[in-house]
Amino acid sequence: MQLLVAGLSHHTAPLRLREHVAIAPEAVPAALDRLVHGAGFAEGLILSTCNRTEVYCRADDRQGNRISGFLDALAPGAPAELGEHVYVRDGDAAVEHLFRVAAGLDSLVLGEPEIVRQMSDAYGLACSAGTAGPLLHRAVPRALQVGKRVRTETGIARGVASVAGAAVELAGRVFRDLSSCSVLAIGAGETIATALKVLRTQAAGRLVVVNRTAARAEALAARFGGVGASLADVARLAAESDIVIAATSASQPLLTRAALEPHLAHRGARPLLVLDLGVPRDVEPAVGELPGVYVHSVDDLHAIAERGRAERALEVPKAEAIVTTAVSEFRRRRRDLDAAPAIKALLDGMLDLREAALCGEKNLGEAERAAAERVTGKLVDKLLRRIAPRLKDGSLEPRHILDAFGIEVDART
Repeated sequence: MQLLVAGLSHHTAPLRLREHVAIAPEAVPAALDRLVHGAGFAEGLILSTCNRTEVYCRADDRQGNRISGFLDALAPGAPAELGEHVYVRDGDAAVEHLFRVAAGLDSLVLGEPEIVRQMSDAYGLACSAGTAGPLLHRAVPRALQVGKRVRTETGIARGVASVAGAAVELAGRVFRDLSSCSVLAIGAGETIATALKVLRTQAAGRLVVVNRTAARAEALAARFGGVGASLADVARLAAESDIVIAATSASQPLLTRAALEPHLAHRGARPLLVLDLGVPRDVEPAVGELPGVYVHSVDDLHAIAERGRAERALEVPKAEAIVTTAVSEFRRRRRDLDAAPAIKALLDGMLDLREAALCGEKNLGEAERAAAERVTGKLVDKLLRRIAPRLKDGSLEPRHILDAFGIEVDART
């Protein structure tokens, strides 16, 4: 059994494809259940963010091809080209990928810290669903430790601008004076809360929050001096605002051109800035075709936040070295753990063979038997000392050596 990962990210797929496989947090438990109990993988974890959707599994050599099929099942109706953008890695390559993701080395914004929380949340969901087992319990916490070490011991996260910070910068380009700008927030999750925390330091005008759950909208609005409203009024409220920021787990756009256009008639020349942080997108792209309306996706904001990459890129070799060392240590530790049952079975099997051989010698005197026990005991010890290190470093397959000694076990490593 080894770690297997398959997915799409900003490296391999544009937003229009990534949004087909994005999974809302509330849908993850059901997807994990299908992964483990339906697709038959021993363990499973799903990491779905605005930049990537990845499935991590514990699988045997025969299951590698099935993981891509599971991803396809997550996106019924997706373009046929989706499969061309999926990457699959297994064994040490999968562990290295996991560690690099946690370290921010694979992020769109090099060194960004949000991925650590997102990976931790994904691990928590897998634990709650009962789909995290021995391999993921070792790999994911170690990846989070590596991520923390990279950010502590290198400058890779120095000066990283958040998406929320990029939103404020973009708003400052559109409006001369942000202080009086009104804001409509579509959604009431952590992404919106983080964005408002930064945005409200500059844009102190009217704030309205809409959400599928009215109570959550009102609670978030109250934190930032705003009011909650009905999601049914989203088009009218957007037309009355200066800045719209959206981030929900809805599968279809909540703000469309057809709904918004009639409400813009009395707006005049005042610009409307729409910041769509949702994946899938919460705002129909055609909204940006309306006069005076400027729509920016999460990829646009990441591009702004990514400025300063050249300086942080100088820290990449240090971060890569930390990841490489961690992968080697993880591999060695895993081999030690995997080899332990085989070593015990080998020892028990050799002792049984020794005992059977001694019992077959009926004519040995007491002194001769004692000498034979000492000699054969030393032989077993020397054989084990030569074989065990090779089982641990992977140069000998446990199943091969057990077969050679005719030792049968219920579960071989």
